[in-house]
Amino acid sequence: MERSIRRFPAESRALGAGRSTIALAQASVLLFTPASHLFVPVGGTEAEAGIDCSSPVQAVSLYCLSGTADLQLLNLVLLALLLVVVSGILPRYTTVLHFWASLSLGQSVSLPDGGDAVSQVVTFFLVLACANDRRTWHWQRPGGEDRSGSLWQGLAWAGWWGVRLQVAYIYLDSAVAKLPVGPWSEGSATYYVARMENFGAAGLFADLFRWATGIPVIALLSTWGTILAELLIALLLLRRASRQVWAALISMTLHLLIILQIGIVSFGFIMVGAVLCAASRGIDAYAPQWARRLTGRPPAGRLATSP
Repeated sequence: MERSIRRFPAESRALGAGRSTIALAQASVLLFTPASHLFVPVGGTEAEAGIDCSSPVQAVSLYCLSGTADLQLLNLVLLALLLVVVSGILPRYTTVLHFWASLSLGQSVSLPDGGDAVSQVVTFFLVLACANDRRTWHWQRPGGEDRSGSLWQGLAWAGWWGVRLQVAYIYLDSAVAKLPVGPWSEGSATYYVARMENFGAAGLFADLFRWATGIPVIALLSTWGTILAELLIALLLLRRASRQVWAALISMTLHLLIILQIGIVSFGFIMVGAVLCAASRGIDAYAPQWARRLTGRPPAGRLATSP
């Protein structure tokens, strides 16, 4: 464990990319959805704007602390805050603000899409994971100073493991929960999902997906393929670094297909961002190698030889 902590890359571009992806997805909700659609009475109550501030956790959200301030104005405040996070400036400190913004949205919005709950947990662990990141900007190369023996390094390592275990559990739970459900176990779930009235195929590719899922073999493969992809993501995230890269690629492919089929764009990008954070160690280690292969550049420190 001590060796693992010392070798952990506390300053990570991949982790920064995941943070920015999550924050950008959250910002898109505030940018394209008016407050009147996010805050509505639910549960048969007529509470104003549908905001509950009864619990201590809910009470610290921006919407509860601000009292009677205009909700659309508060949305703009959180939007500005999230865009600061997207920029990557001062990651060690903006992770705290990101967690507070995620908490404010997740605890106050009356009609969440599922990504809100994920972002609350992931951004909490990111506060720890970025505790030893002293860069001005999370797109910078890691600094040369050795701080691997500090207390902050241990907290960063623990925070990254928190993200890794939590995201792996989310995908494992999602896959296992589908198995006893009839349409999923018999391979017809994507057929019915594509034809749901309020949650089905939409957009440019709606007719294509409805046609494709009408073919039994494609419906079977896409249904069981979703379960298999979720299981692979969960298992690969817990493997060594090279396997984590494959988890990120599978997650991107899975959620891109879901976005093209039924939308839920913000949820998809939050999950992709969470996987990027969880797989950051593997991505940091192997992305340069893949980039050199794609561009044909020689490895660092080695001169290219002419034929």
